[in-house]
Amino acid sequence: MKDDKDNEAALAEREARLSACEQALGHRFLDRSLLDLALTHSSLRDPWTQSNERLEFLGDSVLGLAVSEHLFCTLGDRPEGELTHVKSRVVSRSALARVGRSLDLKKYLRVGKGIRQHRSIPPSLIANALEALVGAVYLDAGFEAARALVLRLVDPLFHDLAGQRVLRNFKAALQQTVQRLFGVTPTYNVLAAVGPDHSKEFLVEAVAGGRSFPPARGRSKKQAEQRAAREALRVLKQEHGHDIP
Repeated sequence: MKDDKDNEAALAEREARLSACEQALGHRFLDRSLLDLALTHSSLRDPWTQSNERLEFLGDSVLGLAVSEHLFCTLGDRPEGELTHVKSRVVSRSALARVGRSLDLKKYLRVGKGIRQHRSIPPSLIANALEALVGAVYLDAGFEAARALVLRLVDPLFHDLAGQRVLRNFKAALQQTVQRLFGVTPTYNVLAAVGPDHSKEFLVEAVAGGRSFPPARGRSKKQAEQRAAREALRVLKQEHGHDIP
């Protein structure tokens, strides 16, 4: 009798845990055993228990494809080297662990006693579990569902990492260019700042060599400056040819 009650309690706990994880992910599984497997760490392995390692292997590839496709389509003017750099930052262990922590994945993971006794679960374990979850969604509902999940989860990383990395090169390139052409350092003027404090848009122009270049907009001064630098480089390239980056 006691064993039956214990089994019922364990089953109820499992269902509650999986439901909470589904809600955090924004995906309801057709096959919940995939979700349960994705949340099972190898430290819990015994002759009757599989771990999430195979799903992690699959999810790593699905994640990489989804991120690569997104970067290829949205940053179409950037060279392969920059796309590779941005991708490596977005899918890094630390970035994925940050996403996993935002989902509070540690609450849903099944791990061995040795890990449970620690105060915190290692970031690498959380990152691996996130990859396993991507693999589970792929098997459960296909690539479109997995891609939607990936893009939803890593969208903040695209803004914080991809945007900063790609745009940072324009300011550096403009500074090198105008110092070589005019012997000066470029400056940036804020022409306008429109919108509420939490959602302002800035209009900025780059100035160098006694001239102003076409302005550009951005959600922050830094982003607008980077885009203004890109506009200035575009103009200088038209005027001075292929030696302008």
